[in-house]
Amino acid sequence: MRLKTFSAPTMTEAMALVKEHMGSDAIIVSTQDIPGTGVRLTAALDRDPDLDFDIVDAGPPGHQELLDHAEKALLRHNLPERLRLRLTDLMGRESGATNAQQLLASALDEIFDFSPLPEKNTPRALAFVGPPGCGKTLAVAKTAARAVMKKRKVAVLTTDYKRAGGVAQLEAFTRILNINLSLVRTPEEFKSQFSRMRDADMVLVDTASCNPYVDADIKALGDFMTAVPSEPVLVNPAGIDADECADIASAFADCGVSRMVISRLDVASRLGGALYGADSGNLSLCNVSMTAQVADGLTAISPVALAKLLIPSHRAENAKPSFSEVVK
Repeated sequence: MRLKTFSAPTMTEAMALVKEHMGSDAIIVSTQDIPGTGVRLTAALDRDPDLDFDIVDAGPPGHQELLDHAEKALLRHNLPERLRLRLTDLMGRESGATNAQQLLASALDEIFDFSPLPEKNTPRALAFVGPPGCGKTLAVAKTAARAVMKKRKVAVLTTDYKRAGGVAQLEAFTRILNINLSLVRTPEEFKSQFSRMRDADMVLVDTASCNPYVDADIKALGDFMTAVPSEPVLVNPAGIDADECADIASAFADCGVSRMVISRLDVASRLGGALYGADSGNLSLCNVSMTAQVADGLTAISPVALAKLLIPSHRAENAKPSFSEVVK
């Protein structure tokens, strides 16, 4: 006999999944109400070599406990139901995991693309973009610091000349790193300055804050991004509303953004909104900012590292993983 577990918002939808994947001969072995999620059914079917559909094992002993642990973590992070159920369904099909982090990592790898920012020479400018207060300036400083530590030649520009103290904040960082900071006010100035930086291994740009709901802001950002070969990278903070994150990610995706940095993990403990944003905007997850220390740099993210962020090891359920725990 083969077993398979299905999760869905309602009993009717769960039964439909059973019929779709296992046929009308499947027998319901158990049902379980999951608060805030829906229902979970375990169905059984006798082995039949003539069946033309796949049947997935329920998993080794203890699999259900791992699944429950992972589901509880997703609920705590306030993942919207649609994304949470997709992850839960994938985890229910995985039978090789030995702990909840591995189980979740395998599902995350199926849904998200992971593409860390380059650490070697890049011919395009990396422009950090996002709404006000998202952490762009710190992301630029961290990326510059990491590159300098690796003996790269770094050039830094800023278009954030209107915000009070914006240039001074970044200049304080670049001065410590012994990097010249160039201020550009127009796309034409951007093009001119960029042409003088051909010998740099990496060109980083701290852009002015962009309101994703204001067409003029989006257009102005697009004008800068098309002036030189560049890649806009969205900086989106953890801990904010999921639908808001989705709107922000989708708006910046229309400007050519394909990667997203999750910021403020030192002051926020819930990642559901940021992950929903990446999923909604079809953005790759690249790096996270876990501390306020510039020297720590941005941490490259992977399915395993993200699972560690979502499910801290060996501590209270509401504990946050340490920087060293995620990067090791």
